[in-house]
Amino acid sequence: MISSLVAAALVVAMQGPTSTVDSSVALQPTRYELDMKVDIPNEELVASARITVRNAGHAPVRSGSFLLYRLMRATDVRDDAGRQLAFTQPVVEFEDNPTLQVRRVNITLPRPLLPGQSAVIQIDYRGALLGYAETGMSYVRDRIDSAYTLIRLDSFAYPFPGAPSYRANRIAGYPTYDYRALVTVPDGFTVANGGQLLGTKSVSGWTTFEYRNIKPAWRMDFAVARFTVREGGSVRIFHLPEDSVGGARVLEAMNRTLETYVRWFGPLRSASQFTLIEIPDGWGSQADVTSILQAAAAFRNPKRQYELYHELSHLWNVTATDRPAPRWNEGLATFMEDISTDSLEGRATTDSSADRMAGWLNGMVKTNDRLTKVRMADYGQMGMTDYSYNVGALMFYTMYRLMGHQAFTHLIGAYYQRYEAAGGSSDDFVRLAKQLSPVSLNRVFGDWLYSTRWTEIIASTPGHALPDRYRSTAGQ
Repeated sequence: MISSLVAAALVVAMQGPTSTVDSSVALQPTRYELDMKVDIPNEELVASARITVRNAGHAPVRSGSFLLYRLMRATDVRDDAGRQLAFTQPVVEFEDNPTLQVRRVNITLPRPLLPGQSAVIQIDYRGALLGYAETGMSYVRDRIDSAYTLIRLDSFAYPFPGAPSYRANRIAGYPTYDYRALVTVPDGFTVANGGQLLGTKSVSGWTTFEYRNIKPAWRMDFAVARFTVREGGSVRIFHLPEDSVGGARVLEAMNRTLETYVRWFGPLRSASQFTLIEIPDGWGSQADVTSILQAAAAFRNPKRQYELYHELSHLWNVTATDRPAPRWNEGLATFMEDISTDSLEGRATTDSSADRMAGWLNGMVKTNDRLTKVRMADYGQMGMTDYSYNVGALMFYTMYRLMGHQAFTHLIGAYYQRYEAAGGSSDDFVRLAKQLSPVSLNRVFGDWLYSTRWTEIIASTPGHALPDRYRSTAGQ
């Protein structure tokens, strides 16, 4: 499973009061209007992005910085009145990952944008898309190809306001915006997106698909292939023709999983149609607010359905108000893979998974001493959220065994219902857990979230035995 690290790193950050705020982190998108032609025969994207941005900083902004894929170029930039704006577009390296290069489109605004004010910027651009696998981000294999085309935030296939810096971009959390997109492809291809399909129109061998978001979005994903579309219940699936058997199975599994999670956590606050889009193996499963990009393995191997459980459980996550977030919600989703597999498939995996994760982490502690110095609550600040998957999963496994299934699922649901609208922090979750848990969780949170004592514990304790270490005090 891919954690969407790159996407998390691209989000807009807010800056404190200064005389002039760096526009690369002060501008936040509030609306996108995209018009894209996916020229598969020529392996080129020709597009126009009309972006409404708001100054979320504390001082006037005089210029804007937009990140674009390195092999694409802006051809024209205009304001809302159609006036051309001056811009430069050097290819630059990320300051904290020099192997990652992007086109940075620096735009001079016609007038300073005051705090809280909005402006519309239209960027016309075109170029090739060949992914970022060479940078170490092996899952970003996005390209324009007749076999499969993927356009998403991870490859900067549409311009996004930000700085070429992971640290600068991840501080504020995910921006949310509305979007409307016209995507034109050769006849015979289908455009898949998690939004509402408003209609299609075919002219002279090309078909245009029109989508708009269903809920406020933090990313836009568009896949182009010769998809088969299946719908049932509240689920819509785009799958490749060769995976028709798996598509039927996955459709049934998704509806069954969503029904189970509603029983466990309560209903989603704004339930709507949910979309699953098949992507090639190795391209990185990811979840949005109304859709999942799901690797083909889940369609071809029933034992890989745990990937669905992981991504679907994210629908009950709360927007983190920690800046930057430690992302222990990924640990929760990883743990949900196991209890969902046990419940929905009748296979006992939870204890053995805990053993496997504890053993892996114990090995990592011996090679990475940062794990003994940085607590999970600070993983976001220290750029260590990769470890939240396993450290968080073992924390939730321990809580689950101490609390019992009913109390644990009630807690997760109650946290979602209480904080879904405004967001919540790690401290908010801990306070609620202490209120609702039938047993004391003080030592669990102290060891796993607020300190690094867990690194000493797993050196002598297998994963399945972790809850026993806390039972003597759990009743206090």
